[in-house]
Amino acid sequence: MKRIVLLTSPALIAVALGANAGTLNNGSWSPGGCGTLSEAPAVDSSSVDTINRSIAAVNEWQKQVQSYDECMIKEANADTSTIANSANAQQARYREASQKINAEAAAGREKFSSQSSSPGISNPGMGNPGMNNPGSGVSGQGY
Repeated sequence: MKRIVLLTSPALIAVALGANAGTLNNGSWSPGGCGTLSEAPAVDSSSVDTINRSIAAVNEWQKQVQSYDECMIKEANADTSTIANSANAQQARYREASQKINAEAAAGREKFSSQSSSPGISNPGMGNPGMNNPGSGVSGQGY
């Protein structure tokens, strides 16, 4: 049981820290805490003065794009980590449950195998199906 707790803890921490996680809508992911990306400014090259103002606006816009991009990458990485940790924790739970049930089934099978191999012991109430039904193909296993 401690194994599961240790594996789910990173997922819980990532979810807690990822309060501004992105959203997935119809197969398209978008960041949730980076604001909106403004439209690129128009470039007016009709005069030296207007091209200089346009270049200043483009430079400012590029700074905003860089900040948005860094935020988006950080959120995407956090979401990816959260998803991977959660999936790994679920897989560990399923593997553990499968191992447990397989061990229980093997123990039960071993219990009845040892009973049927002991002299004079058969499965009570079942008789010996292989001996009572020669065409069954069970050949006296008792279960």
